[in-house]
Amino acid sequence: MKLLKPNDVARQLAVSRACVYEAARTGRIPSIRIGGKDGPLRFVPEDLEAWLATARAEWVSVTADPVPRRTIQPGARAAGTSARTRPRAGSKAVDQQSLL
Repeated sequence: MKLLKPNDVARQLAVSRACVYEAARTGRIPSIRIGGKDGPLRFVPEDLEAWLATARAEWVSVTADPVPRRTIQPGARAAGTSARTRPRAGSKAVDQQSLL
């Protein structure tokens, strides 16, 4: 059986080696340590293939049911907003204190 090294897995997944070590440490990716908990980190190719297949299936099921998105028609404004963002030239500014 050929085992993969962290560099091999990082290259296959297009992530950093540090990312692979962190994922293995937290159990997000299947891995083994040769010779105990302080031994070199290795990966069984079949375990990685199964893990990727599961991750793909979960990703596909999530993307197959996208969350409906609201669309705003051109020229429409969000509720409670005004088309005017600044006073017209020559208009008098209202003193907010005088309104109180």
